[in-house]
Amino acid sequence: MKILFFGDSNTWGYNAKDASRQPNRFTQLVKKAFWEHEIIEEGLCGRTLCLDDPYDADRNGAKMISMVLKTHAPIDVVFIMLGTNDAKRQFSTNSISLEKGIRTLMYRALNPENYRDGSKLPKFFVVCPPKMNVDGLKNERTASNFGQAGFGILANTKPYLEKGCSGLNVEVIDTSAVAGSLDGIHMDEKGHKLVADALISVIKEL
Repeated sequence: MKILFFGDSNTWGYNAKDASRQPNRFTQLVKKAFWEHEIIEEGLCGRTLCLDDPYDADRNGAKMISMVLKTHAPIDVVFIMLGTNDAKRQFSTNSISLEKGIRTLMYRALNPENYRDGSKLPKFFVVCPPKMNVDGLKNERTASNFGQAGFGILANTKPYLEKGCSGLNVEVIDTSAVAGSLDGIHMDEKGHKLVADALISVIKEL
């Protein structure tokens, strides 16, 4: 089975301590649990659901998802974990932006044109991004980028992501993960373990 993880810096495994890549990121923990399956990591720092970052056009997830799906085809399962960067103040978004964003991305992902080579449609799961850690608002950079509004958006993402995925046969998973305290937006090892355990349970049932 080929499993794709499409996400942002938390999928990439960004370590808030030193900007390195965490070896025990959740994708690697899943890989250890399912060594016989092919695990594909497509984590990009700064990636959004569907918003154009003026500093890096490649960060728009909706514009990149088709290319990624075609690159790795055929794929059996896709886990999408995005939304954190959409809560940045620079985008002037709100919780409903998550609903519209995930729907825009999923329409691109489910487009039959992606599978006209005969590849079957993968099973898609949307994973709620980790909640912001309130301690992160003490971090000057985090407070500037996200503010209290961003904290509020990330505190309750599941209902908005579910509404955006309604009618698309896409399950939304809330792992209850909370980001670490250093910057409030990137998971520490505890958070990665929580996400991994939740997704391992889902994969076992497939």
